[in-house]
Amino acid sequence: MGFEVEIIKWMQTFSDEITKGFFTFWTMFGEELIIIAIMGFIYWCFDKKAGEFIGFSVFVSLVLNSVIKIAIKRVRPFDAFPEQINNWRGETAGGYSFPSGHTQGAASVFGSAAVWIKKRWLSIAATVIIIMVAISRMYLGAHYLTDVIVGGLLGIGIAFLIHYLFKKIANRNRIYITTMIGSVILLLIVFFTQTQAFANDAQNFYSKLEGLFKMEGAFIGFVFGIMFEKKQVNFTMHKVLWKNMLRFIIGVAIVMGIRYSLSFLFDLIINPENLGATEISFAGVAMMLDFIRYGIMVFIAIGVYPLVFKKLKI
Repeated sequence: MGFEVEIIKWMQTFSDEITKGFFTFWTMFGEELIIIAIMGFIYWCFDKKAGEFIGFSVFVSLVLNSVIKIAIKRVRPFDAFPEQINNWRGETAGGYSFPSGHTQGAASVFGSAAVWIKKRWLSIAATVIIIMVAISRMYLGAHYLTDVIVGGLLGIGIAFLIHYLFKKIANRNRIYITTMIGSVILLLIVFFTQTQAFANDAQNFYSKLEGLFKMEGAFIGFVFGIMFEKKQVNFTMHKVLWKNMLRFIIGVAIVMGIRYSLSFLFDLIINPENLGATEISFAGVAMMLDFIRYGIMVFIAIGVYPLVFKKLKI
């Protein structure tokens, strides 16, 4: 680990505002809002089949990322070495360090797009973005070198694996249901094994597991959303620019509206920031509310919203 700390320390010697802004820009390509926008655009406006593949790859990848983080429990650089490493974007660095969620998320979404679309320019762009996200996570003090390498490899590897399964198995519902059941089992195992470990630290319990519950909820919302869309909606693609712009703008507004409005409402029930040290059961309820929030958000984005723009003929 020593050489990894030295790499981050050396990178952070370039500490002017321009350099910080440069790497903050690149790290955003691995963040939730950007990934949601990219997946929404591809699914609603560009290529529904590509969007389905990319979405499935991303959610499988990020659920696995959350499980590995909890299993390994690697402390982030800025927490492990607070006097040596600066935390320049801590609001995007909750939970554990290994593997990097930002790098894996970027590798999943851009790597999946390159695997499916098979354009040389897209493969080059995806490679550049993944590498820059990885470098930015180290520069900002959130990850070690091995965190970003493993995150990148997992994201790309899962994209290739799912692409292979999609080509080999005609009934994709089998893939979806099997993977969903497996992920739920993993979630339950992680939750019950970690309950005792955080028996007297409810806030830490919540902060370390919230990401897994959010991604699992999003994954299940995606699976049921895809099934609903295929059976009840079956929208078609078109190349009318202004209609696609409307699809995208309205879709992002709906998704973000659901995300923030449910967050506000659920915080009125249980605010994770106000958990008492021993309130483990309330932390569990807060995680379940996160699970429900992300499940509803993705189900509506994938299944219900297409019914709206199909009815509106946009």
